[in-house]
Amino acid sequence: MSANPWTEITYYSDGLKISGYLYTPKDWDSGNPDGPAIVTLAGYTGMKDIYGLDVPRRLHDEGYFVLAIDNRGFGKSEGERGRQRPLEQAQDTYDALTYLETVPGVDPDRLGLYGTSAGVATAIWTAAFDQRVKVVVTAVGVSDGERTFRLARRPHEWAALQKEVSEAARRRVTTGERTHCPVTHLMVTDPHTDAVFSQFDYKEHDLFVPDFDLESAEAMWRCKPEWVAHQISPRATLVIRAEDDMLVPVEESLELYRALREPKKLVTLPRAQHYDSYFFVNPEIAEISMQATLDWYEEHL
Repeated sequence: MSANPWTEITYYSDGLKISGYLYTPKDWDSGNPDGPAIVTLAGYTGMKDIYGLDVPRRLHDEGYFVLAIDNRGFGKSEGERGRQRPLEQAQDTYDALTYLETVPGVDPDRLGLYGTSAGVATAIWTAAFDQRVKVVVTAVGVSDGERTFRLARRPHEWAALQKEVSEAARRRVTTGERTHCPVTHLMVTDPHTDAVFSQFDYKEHDLFVPDFDLESAEAMWRCKPEWVAHQISPRATLVIRAEDDMLVPVEESLELYRALREPKKLVTLPRAQHYDSYFFVNPEIAEISMQATLDWYEEHL
């Protein structure tokens, strides 16, 4: 018997096999009432195995069914590598919810989402257009891709990237040639993030995708889920922000919160930077986030 609390599963989205870890509550059996289930969505690396296991493990320990997924093209999921497409990732999430509807013991009327970092954009977009989602939790996340990219750069850097992406797009549509770049060229890091990476280098993972196409930047810039966030109401959304986040600008969480309608709640992680919200970096701060998450699900799911 595996020591892991999950079962490795696959489901299909747009004909692609999507890889996931399905967590089943320890005390569940066929005689129990059906229970709630949550899909957890990873950040920009797109992988459930990078920084993304602590939350589903904890939710599992608290009695939830949990499905943690690799985005298409990332981790063990099928799909073109280096292709960051938020709307395609939303489709993966719609289909993850459908998969949960087939799992014995899951109550299809009690489905929730948890998104972190870039996964927040996917969570908000999915919930806005899928009434099956009854509650959303977002942590240190992106809610307007263009603003995130712009605020992470000095004005001349932003102008240079816009020019680079525009030239690559024209070349792509006239010749079919695609331009690739390191992921850190798009996701600009800060000193805190660099320190985390130096200690916990995600690039060492065998399935890590190191290069993205520049069309990924275009796709992210057009991803503005806060424009549709109001459609989630009257379903409940929790927004968790790191007070000193320098990787994903703090404006992202604040603007998302303003765009949402009730019921909603904003939780601030005090004096925290982006990766302080993860247990492997700062357990004390991450526990504040986790307790707020558990309270929100208990109240609304």
